[in-house]
Amino acid sequence: MSEISDLRPSPANYFHLIVRRFGDTPQARAAILEGTGVSEAEIDHPQAEIGIVPQLRQFDNMAALYGEGWLLLAPELWRPVAHGPLGVAVIASPDLGAAIGLLAKYVSAHAPNQQLHLIRGSSVLILRHEFFIRLPETQLRPMVEAVFLGTGAMVDIIVGSAQAAIRYEFAWPEPAYGERLKAALGGEVRWSAPANAIAIPKALLATRSPLANAALCRHAVELLDQSAGVADGRGSVKGRVERLLTRSDTGRVPSEVAARALGLSQRTLARRLAEAGVGYRDLVDAELRARARRWLDAGVLSRAEIGERLGFADASGFSRASRRWFKTV
Repeated sequence: MSEISDLRPSPANYFHLIVRRFGDTPQARAAILEGTGVSEAEIDHPQAEIGIVPQLRQFDNMAALYGEGWLLLAPELWRPVAHGPLGVAVIASPDLGAAIGLLAKYVSAHAPNQQLHLIRGSSVLILRHEFFIRLPETQLRPMVEAVFLGTGAMVDIIVGSAQAAIRYEFAWPEPAYGERLKAALGGEVRWSAPANAIAIPKALLATRSPLANAALCRHAVELLDQSAGVADGRGSVKGRVERLLTRSDTGRVPSEVAARALGLSQRTLARRLAEAGVGYRDLVDAELRARARRWLDAGVLSRAEIGERLGFADASGFSRASRRWFKTV
């Protein structure tokens, strides 16, 4: 779990959209921005960025002004257009399976410090949400709801009424606005779940998108790659390596490849990590451990399947790693 000082700034578009949507008077705009340390002039620029602390303060202000569940008052905040290139890439994908793959891969380019981990079960595909720091439930809730509502809106365009077969799981008890949230999501909702996750039946993955457009999807992905590249240029070397590993299919990246991706020599990479008190192998091990924990908790993969996905040569290698990671496993 990262420290709040390690988190990356986000594009200010969403922060700005909230101000524009709810700030219909100078007094309302001032109340939404109170305590954020951000002025309207600062966010009125296409390349503006916003830190996580001002963003969380804005969410707190919104809850105080409009009540919990305030996101449900403004569907334009979670329609595909609000998600820029990510929304375009998802709905222009050839089918739902490709769309979900892009969503999991690039959500961090659109919403830094958040991830959707893809877990493939025998009958369902699970997107498990993770935020990079521990937040109070009141602050985490709107973060998760924004991602799930946005995902639901994009998926709905592709599958239509079949959206009802998709399950949304929240790791907290049902809030007072639970029924309204369920109606907005359009699928099954479960509360007090082990984790925040979306479960999609594999039978839906071949559903073709009515807005499939290969050229448009390709262009949107290029923009997302640019955003991810810019983001990787910021922050500590340790954080950049961690993000590189999380985007890897197996959680493993050779150190020479990682160094090249970060524009460093292997010697410089090792020195910079040593200065942060960690080794490259430690970071790879931490990523593999985190993935193993998520997949074991999800219960949709066998131990042999998990070991294979983590790149272990045989089952005994994964078993030894599990005993080291989890002691009792």
